[in-house]
Amino acid sequence: MLLPAATKVCHRGALMLAAVCAGCSSPSNAYQPATLTAPQAAKCKAAEAAYRAGSDDYPGMRAELAADPTTACWLVRMVIVDLLKVREGRPLRDGDMMRAAAHIANPVEERALAEIDALGAVAVPTLVGDLLLHNQPQPRELGIELLARVGAPALPAVQEVARNGEPRQRRAAARTMGAIGVDAAVFAILARMADDEDYSVRADALRSLRSGGDDGKRLLVEKLRADPDPFVRRVAAQTLVHHPGQASSLALVDYLERCERERDFPGEKTAQASLQQLTTTRGFQTPAQWRVTLRNPNEPGGGR
Repeated sequence: MLLPAATKVCHRGALMLAAVCAGCSSPSNAYQPATLTAPQAAKCKAAEAAYRAGSDDYPGMRAELAADPTTACWLVRMVIVDLLKVREGRPLRDGDMMRAAAHIANPVEERALAEIDALGAVAVPTLVGDLLLHNQPQPRELGIELLARVGAPALPAVQEVARNGEPRQRRAAARTMGAIGVDAAVFAILARMADDEDYSVRADALRSLRSGGDDGKRLLVEKLRADPDPFVRRVAAQTLVHHPGQASSLALVDYLERCERERDFPGEKTAQASLQQLTTTRGFQTPAQWRVTLRNPNEPGGGR
């Protein structure tokens, strides 16, 4: 189903959003805001003109639109359209290339992101409904990014997706929670997701434990040893590099030995790469050699 046009006053932008977000509604996505009334559309038109002109009147207009769920949705979609225009496959002009080379942000993108920051929790229903629940990966990635900017106020809606979404949506929810930050409540949800029946959901739950503290490290070690899927075990091995210490390193050596026994060559490569990162060394070593390396207290990954 196509997203409804936000309003005729921004017809081109609404059509672009509808085209990019085509198919975002699914049986699990009932997000469908009300249609703008004529007075609401007039206010939206005036607000968009003020926004484009950089008028001092715009913050007050934004506050009024944000107070109404219907006009708030339109406002967030206006910002999403700007971000999509910046990011969707448009050829770089010379000016864009020069800005990128100088690490100067695109001003349209910068302003749109500032709008998401200003709207905060008001933006969450639209960011989840239009982007996080989307069938296509690029809009989901944008949803993860923007919901992470909103932060903690987005967590209740994201956690609902984690509980009830389709696999690709649960994966996006897991990554969003990881980007926002892993406290005890988020860890409990990610730990449940690490036992999801879908291996890809388990993998993204583990990826989100980069900042999971000691509990996250223990869960990663457990899944490295016990998850039935080799891909999930590789993700656990990759994520353990964010949890340096002897426990992580020795678990990776055990994993390397298992991969050698089972002739799991991608797993061997992953284990070697993670051990090299943890010990800041180069070159492949046998499991026995790694154990010697890890007994050296001068190595970052060993002796602790």
